[in-house]
Formats: sequence, structure tokens, C-alpha cells
Amino acid sequence: ADTALASFGFADAARTREAVSELTRGLTRSSRMMRQLLPLLLDWLSRAPDPDLGLLGLRKLASGEQRTMELANAFRDSPEVARRLCQLLGTSRLVGDILVANPDLIVRLADPARLQTLDRAGLAASVDRALGWRRDADERQQALRRWRERHLLGITARDLFGADVSTVGADLAALAEACVGAALASLRPQVPFAVVALGRFAGGELSYASDLDVVFVHDGSTAADHEEARRLASGLLRFLAGTPGQRIYDVDPRLRPEGKRGALSRSLDGYAAYHDRWALTWERQAMGRARPVAGDPALGQRFLALLDEAVWGRPFTAEDERAVRRMKARMERERIPPGEDPAFHLKLGRGSLSDVEFTVQLLQMRTGLRAPSTMAALDGLAESAA
Repeated sequence: ADTALASFGFADAARTREAVSELTRGLTRSSRMMRQLLPLLLDWLSRAPDPDLGLLGLRKLASGEQRTMELANAFRDSPEVARRLCQLLGTSRLVGDILVANPDLIVRLADPARLQTLDRAGLAASVDRALGWRRDADERQQALRRWRERHLLGITARDLFGADVSTVGADLAALAEACVGAALASLRPQVPFAVVALGRFAGGELSYASDLDVVFVHDGSTAADHEEARRLASGLLRFLAGTPGQRIYDVDPRLRPEGKRGALSRSLDGYAAYHDRWALTWERQAMGRARPVAGDPALGQRFLALLDEAVWGRPFTAEDERAVRRMKARMERERIPPGEDPAFHLKLGRGSLSDVEFTVQLLQMRTGLRAPSTMAALDGLAESAA
């Protein structure tokens, strides 16, 4: 048995034997089906990156009355569901955890149309239905986490079944945008307030592990206006942080004026004064990718109009270019952890993702090409050079 299981790619033979025995034991409809499908299941799992992980996920799904029933029904109705499920479970622990918590989603694997990400309006309407009737803030927070997980399954499944990278990045950004909007709506803003995305969030190029780079802007000049904006910004960060072990999103507001020492939210006038007098070249570079994603739409557009002059209305000098290069060198010195070889650091080393992004942004500032997406900017730069 050990030799046979090893030939399928299972590394932990004892654990695998135990899982197979548990799946096929007894006289239930599920165990009878597992006995019939076992050769196929082992073959499908062997084609996944981690067969042991896949079998463990299958074992979890076959435990508990509701999950067992959902699994048996799905396998009975569609062998293709079983094949796809093995591929997913053997690739991603995250997918396995989502399916264990939401076994009703298993049947969607048979229908690619049910895995498609809704457009932004559809996502906003869906999350509003999930949260709108709940009155307690903790309940809304938990509902948002569950809603995000259910929609994340579709993105992950289509990714593993062949969706292109740009589609996955755009879908992850759209999902994050809907979550930010729902969280802000739950706080019931009393002043015009907007969340502005920066970086890969703004460009629609998120990865699964990405945090959300944002800044907050509000309208108003009184002490009460500023206090309400502070409440909204800090409340939004707490809402999206979730509970320990059940985070919804990591949100990073440190690109705001004055960084961690600065106010979480500034008024339009405050941003105008800051960019007129004190903003550094790297801040101008970062704001070149700004995109409003939640809150008051009119305020978001007014903020972009303000940035239009601050970012693009000034010449990009040789000194500005040197400042960009110095900032990139500083990032490599300070942010690559001690003991790691900079030559092999995927995000920050030579030829890394940040090298590509900094190069593209420098060329954008030099040429005046406006595009929050790195890929779109590369296409635009290539066209202008042709």
C-alpha cells in the first residue's frame, strides 16, 4: 500500500492510509461512492501540486452531515466536479478552508458561469444584500468576511482553471473595492468622505497576499468635521482588520502626508496645502496612481483634480529623477530583511517587481503618461516609443 500510494505522489503514507480508510468506511451512500471513485480520486489528486493536502481537504469535506451530503450529491451529479475539486484541494489550503465552511459552493465547480466575478455594480449590490439587514456591527463584520470568502472561491477556482493573470488581479481588486465600500457604508458617514486607492490596488493588479494601499480624504473645515473623518478612517481600518485569525484585509494608510505621524484623513484644502509646500518626489510618484474606490464620488473626483496639478502640472526635472532612484536604493537597503540575498528577493531586489514598477513610474513621470495600471502603462509606453 505504501508503494502504491507513493507512486501517486503521496508523501505521508500512514496518514494517507488513514484518510482513505475513513473516507471508505461504513455503508453510507458517501462511503460507497468513495469506494467506487477511489482510483479516480487518487489519480486526480496525484496531478495536483500537493496530493496529501488534497486528500486532507477531501477528508474534511466528508466529515459532518451537511458537508457529506453536499459532497455526495455533487459527486453523483458530476464527475467533473470531483475532478475539479481534487485539483483545487491539492493546490490551495485557502480553498479547502472556504469549502469546508461553505460546502454548498461545491456544486458551482460544474458551471464556469457561476464562478465568474460580478461587475462592480453587481458586487456592490450583492454585498449590500448580505450586510444591509444586519444591525449589529460585529455581525456585519463577520458577514463581510464570509461574503468575501465565497466570492474569493470563484476567483481562485478560475485562476487555477486557466484565467489570465490580468483578469485575476482585476477581480481581486474589484472584490476589495466592494469590501471597502461596504465597510465604509456600515460606519454611516456624516461628512463627505472618500477612500482613494494607491499602488496595485489602484491599478487593479492585486495578488492574493496584497495589502490595500489607501489614503483618506474628507470635505469640511470644522473641528467636528475633522473628528468625524478621523472616526471613519480609524473605524474602517478596524472593520477590515477583522478579528484575530479572521482578517478581512490588511489596509496600509502609511502613504498619507507625513506618514505614520500624519492625520489619518485630511481635508481637500489640507491636501492642497501639503502638495503645494511639502510633498516629496516619491509622494508625487505614488499619487500618480491614485483612484477613488469608495465613499463620496464627487469628492473623489475633486481630489483627483487637485492631484492633477500637483502630480502632472509640474515639470519632472533631473533632480526629481535622481530622487526616485535614491528612494528605490533606500528601499533595497532598509526593507530587505537581514540575511536575505538581495539578488533573489522577488519583490525588492534587482530586476524585482518593485524595479519594474519604479522604472515604469519614472518613465510615466518623464513622459506624462497617465495610467494607474503598470501593465496599461507599459502598453502605452511601448506605443509611444513605436
